[in-house]
Amino acid sequence: MKKITLLVLAVIISAAAMAQKGKITAAETFIREGAYDKAKEAIETAITHPKSMGLAKTYYVKGKLCQAAFDSGDPKFMELYPDILMEAYNNFEKAAQIDPKLKSVIIRENAYALLGNSFLNDAISKFTEKNFKGAMQSFERNVQVAASDLYVGMVDTLVIFNAGLAAYNAEMYPEAITHFRTCTQSGTEDTKPYIFMSDSYLKMKDTVQAEAVLMEGYKAYPDTLDIILQATQFYLDADNSDKAFEFVHRAMEMDPENYVLYLVEGSLYMKLEDFPKAIESLNASLAKNPTQFESNYNIGLCYVSTANGMLNEANMIADNKQYEAAKDKAYEEMKKALPFFLEAEKANPASLATLEFLREIYLKLKMMPEFEAYKAKVENL
Repeated sequence: MKKITLLVLAVIISAAAMAQKGKITAAETFIREGAYDKAKEAIETAITHPKSMGLAKTYYVKGKLCQAAFDSGDPKFMELYPDILMEAYNNFEKAAQIDPKLKSVIIRENAYALLGNSFLNDAISKFTEKNFKGAMQSFERNVQVAASDLYVGMVDTLVIFNAGLAAYNAEMYPEAITHFRTCTQSGTEDTKPYIFMSDSYLKMKDTVQAEAVLMEGYKAYPDTLDIILQATQFYLDADNSDKAFEFVHRAMEMDPENYVLYLVEGSLYMKLEDFPKAIESLNASLAKNPTQFESNYNIGLCYVSTANGMLNEANMIADNKQYEAAKDKAYEEMKKALPFFLEAEKANPASLATLEFLREIYLKLKMMPEFEAYKAKVENL
């Protein structure tokens, strides 16, 4: 009688185990049918039951459920679990730990490649939505998945760069630097990681490291225009005219038709108050792009600055006749600014500074109809 009882009990236990395995099979069927809510109900029952909670396949199927629910694009299913893609990853990992033989199935079914792609899509979506911190985390998780021995392929360094870019936009500068440094160590993405690292240090008020990493990039890529332009801007901002000239001239050698470089050179001469050389550079810039606002405005400003210096000198002259002659000469210099400010106005009619300069020059030159016209323009603006 006892043996019969044990036999019955064994049958009951076997039936219970089969029932729980049936839940796993049911979950797989629901996944194929897109009924992810029903699949969740079935797999969670299997996970909590003693007879199936230790089976590797239970967790593998849950991972597949999370992956498929996210890829459905339906918000209702994408939120079946908090952080659903990491839930998929953790369940795949657990399945492989319970039964190492399952690794071959994971590799054969390309589960990690699909998961990595989902993390990448999630990162791109979050980046587009300006959720930069979330984007960084998803890029990082793509890298984490790609680094696994279950991933068929290799880590994409562009993803690492994008993780840095997301961190940079999230103002998480130390994290950004870490990712960009990984790119420089692998020799990928050329100058861009150096430029972003340098600017990250600047955002952190560390100008020493900002310069150091920028020069590191320049030494690695001495013939690349974007790092040269970045160095030019860095030294412009740092008021280091000698270094700024060095790099802007290097850039001119590489891109002689770039009008902006001559504008930068002219601006540097303006900082040094060498207005004749500034005008020469700015005219070279205008020769390459005649309708631009910046060079026209700056040439006008050079003539005004020169004229104002001449007026200051005239005010030191005691003899009235000599004073008037010197003043007239200064006004003639100021008059040279007019055509350039007028061109600047054409390029940017809303520039208040341009209109104010024109108003004041016409007043000093006693050109009253023009003065009244620009006085009205300034008031109306």
